[in-house]
Amino acid sequence: MDSINWDDIRYCLAVITEGSVTAAAKKLDVNHATVSRRISGLESVLGAPLFDRSTSGWLVTPVGEAVIHSAEQINEQILGIQRTVQVDRQELSGKLRVTALDVCIQRILMPGLKAFSARYPDINIELIASESTFNLAGHEADIAFRTTNEPPPNVLGTKIAKFAYAIYGSKNLYQRYLTGEHQISGITWMGDGHTVPPWMQKTFPGMQVRYRVNSLSIAYDLVAQEFGFALLPCGLGDADPSLTRIDSDYIEPGMDFWLLSHIDLRTTARIRIFRDFMLDAIQPYIPLIEGRMTSEEVFGLRKQMGLA
Repeated sequence: MDSINWDDIRYCLAVITEGSVTAAAKKLDVNHATVSRRISGLESVLGAPLFDRSTSGWLVTPVGEAVIHSAEQINEQILGIQRTVQVDRQELSGKLRVTALDVCIQRILMPGLKAFSARYPDINIELIASESTFNLAGHEADIAFRTTNEPPPNVLGTKIAKFAYAIYGSKNLYQRYLTGEHQISGITWMGDGHTVPPWMQKTFPGMQVRYRVNSLSIAYDLVAQEFGFALLPCGLGDADPSLTRIDSDYIEPGMDFWLLSHIDLRTTARIRIFRDFMLDAIQPYIPLIEGRMTSEEVFGLRKQMGLA
């Protein structure tokens, strides 16, 4: 049997739904003879008549009824596809709330965000720079980029990479340390309380904690301004040519980097497209995040970003 032409089936459906060949021709914006010819061609392919022709009209045969029933189901599926595409087009506009650490936005997400906005100009992005855990279920944010080893329940999550950490100081300050200046300050987190973090205890036992911060961005700025040494993500420390990694007897294990959204929003077009787009855009930065880039590769990446 030759292949069935879907257009020929459309002509059959039109005769049924419109009630006559003449009405079908008007609906399809063709002449009467075209409708008759297309249906005859389909009958020839099928090897069976679909209509009994008479002067009083065309009556559907039993074979025709079976074919028309299947054709109606196919037509409904095609209309469903068209509706889905139309909904997606309508959803490719509006607001998208994205939350991440400020340094993550600045150092990892910015190029992808710029490219996404150029491709989808009708989607407005709200960027929420925060270290707090946003309630995705309560729609405080649509998308969250977070470091966590235990993503919350009821979220759709994609693990991007594992953040690597190292001890960093400015090249100038570290050189002074190597030449005998040991009154170097330690920079750590307020959440540590009054304890000394293991990296300081094991590598710099005499170092004093003089700065405790609640912001990764502030910790980085303090290191860059030569306030002291701190444990920083390699994606932040390696990207700054003024900083250097400092060998340590102990490095705290890194955390996983995730892209998260609420599972109820998984079929929303703008969220689905944003997720896929940003996951692709972040790919070149994964070796940097995981601390696997050489200084030459970091320089090339910075040049690509317009930072070198």
